[in-house]
Amino acid sequence: MRVVDWLFAASYDLLNLGVEGRLRVYRERTAGRATGDVLEIGGGTGANLPYYPAGARLTVVEPNPHMVRRLERRAERSGRQVTVLPDAGERLPFRDGSFDSVVTTLVLCMVRDLDQVVSETRRVLRPGGVFYFYEHVVADPGWRRSLQNALNPTWRFVTTGCNLSRDIAAAIGDGGFRHVPMGTAQGYRVVTASDALRWVVERYIELGA
Repeated sequence: MRVVDWLFAASYDLLNLGVEGRLRVYRERTAGRATGDVLEIGGGTGANLPYYPAGARLTVVEPNPHMVRRLERRAERSGRQVTVLPDAGERLPFRDGSFDSVVTTLVLCMVRDLDQVVSETRRVLRPGGVFYFYEHVVADPGWRRSLQNALNPTWRFVTTGCNLSRDIAAAIGDGGFRHVPMGTAQGYRVVTASDALRWVVERYIELGA
């Protein structure tokens, strides 16, 4: 396991302190709406755990083992039952139609194969299931996208993989879901890249039968 993975897990919560207050509303609109059998892909250190409804039966996959240990400790402190698996979203170890809800929050920018994760998300959702997400997406053509492309190599190195230039909205929109309403929020500040980011904030997708 790479040292950078340990360092990223160790510093993740500290790095998020400055923005967590602004993320709260988005966690409420994603994790807070998930019901039934719920899968979170890329659970990190467990920042979404306090937002899940009490009745949700929660499974979380997270490929970074250092993140997994922190997530498990947070789940234990919270007193809620969570199944945590050290797996990646590209190959989920579940049968088709296993979940009522799938959640991702600021994860799809970092996965190795975005299209495969979107495909796996649809596969494990039950007919009528819901995909709740908020993700940053590539800007429309223009100076913002140029800024994203210029910042991307350094940004990916610093964040151990976050891809500013990835067209997440298009991948989800083309993922075979029935209904894909997306909203955007401007002005969300993230270091110097803030003006180059567009944030999806009305994040749900209904899976067609």
